[in-house]
Amino acid sequence: MNKTELTDKVDFICKNLSITDDPDFGCTVEFSDSLDNENENINYIINSTEKYLLIQRSYPEDIDEIDWYTVETSENETELNQKDKIIIKLKRNLFEINWSGSKLIIGLELSDSEYNNLNKILKSRFKDKIILLD
Repeated sequence: MNKTELTDKVDFICKNLSITDDPDFGCTVEFSDSLDNENENINYIINSTEKYLLIQRSYPEDIDEIDWYTVETSENETELNQKDKIIIKLKRNLFEINWSGSKLIIGLELSDSEYNNLNKILKSRFKDKIILLD
């Protein structure tokens, strides 16, 4: 699939992948269509048109609580039903996610190490909630 065909199918192209894996609090995977810029001013943040997808697993504070999963995106307001599974198709240049009746397609431009780390994190940290298809 060439770049023009890919752009026609996707909701946005991921230019920044952020993975935060904290053994005490949880794991967050964020795809963004803008490059990370820590020097953004408040006006830019408030009026941002950034497109993003965030997948998060929060670990419980108490032993009798369950893990909490979240899917958040700039592209729609569908909340993840905690009884639903998340279905992800992961290919080298494409990330497709389906949850609670919603679907989002993200074009990937990742290095080999970023792609391998994403695949590893999805398989290990989100294995109880995600059905991962190749």
